[in-house]
Amino acid sequence: MKTIKAFTILISFFILSFAGNAQVSTAIKLDPNMALKKADADGIVWYNPKEAPFQLIGFEWIKQENVYRRLPVHPEWELSKGVEGLANHTAGGQVRFNTNSKRILIKVKLREKSGMYHMPATGQSGFDLYMELNGENRYIKTTRFPVDSTRYKVELYNSDQNTMHSFTLNFPLYNGVNSLEIGIDEGAAIESPRPFITHGKFVIYGTSITQGGCVCRPGMAYSNIMSRNLDAEFINLGFSGNGKGEPALANLINQISDVRFIILDYEANASKTIKNTLENFIDILREKHPETPILIMSKIRYARERTGTENYARLISNRDFQKNLVQKKKEAGDKNIYFLDGSKVLGNKYYECAVDGVHPSDLGSQIIADEMTKVIREILN
Repeated sequence: MKTIKAFTILISFFILSFAGNAQVSTAIKLDPNMALKKADADGIVWYNPKEAPFQLIGFEWIKQENVYRRLPVHPEWELSKGVEGLANHTAGGQVRFNTNSKRILIKVKLREKSGMYHMPATGQSGFDLYMELNGENRYIKTTRFPVDSTRYKVELYNSDQNTMHSFTLNFPLYNGVNSLEIGIDEGAAIESPRPFITHGKFVIYGTSITQGGCVCRPGMAYSNIMSRNLDAEFINLGFSGNGKGEPALANLINQISDVRFIILDYEANASKTIKNTLENFIDILREKHPETPILIMSKIRYARERTGTENYARLISNRDFQKNLVQKKKEAGDKNIYFLDGSKVLGNKYYECAVDGVHPSDLGSQIIADEMTKVIREILN
């Protein structure tokens, strides 16, 4: 009898163990977040930044479509071929998170190889990392990789202390990202970032200058600089060579949630057509955002636009049109529309602020961001 009783207890133990394992397996199948993350041979655990507690910035439609893309995959309004392709570029995208890990690494799969003739691969296809120190976001490191590669794994942070810090990872400006993984030390904590100090989303619509051409690394795009300046969420809708004031883009901006501020900086791609497109673009935005501040910035001054040249005359003509249109809108009752004279933003040494005579260097981008930040602060106050 004792033998039979012992055997029965043993069988019951195995049944209960199996049932328990089955329950755990089922839970993990239903919710992969329940599973423990396993470290690799280097003691690094890899995370998908699309999942909590990470915060993704700059991809308004990612929850529905699960791709790193700045516009919907299937928008309600037809996009030009150029905008359709450039929407896959991840300019202005960010990942924010807190961790006490001593190491932070990333694994990246890009859409295509690097190879722009006037922009470094670190800006076109790289990521850079910022860390908050004493209330200021400080640059830490940029990814480095072979320019002909579409995959890379890079360590961006290495410390001898496991202190909790806030981090911001900036996405590539002129390439698409098929996948991104963030690696931290096994056992390190990951937490949600604090909210931005300035609430709401700041949307910038523009050209290659807005997209970030041709700065050396992502954090130097002027939308990312302003994000740090104002401690605010920015959405970069700069489309290289294709910021033409198309109504479809105004309608898509109207789909973005919690918009606090809108900036239009697209003259550089529409020098011959802005007089025919700008007012309609504004009117469409006002259908959804009747009181949201809208800042119109005329084009920055190119190196070739010397006083007395035909190029300079066109610059001034377009500037005056935009300035007068804003004044007309104000007189008609729109008290939240503003103008910034882009021809003066870079100052007297405007010709020193570009990589190729047109696209801002890091210096030019910093000046644009700082000047625009001053204006935005005045408007918000």
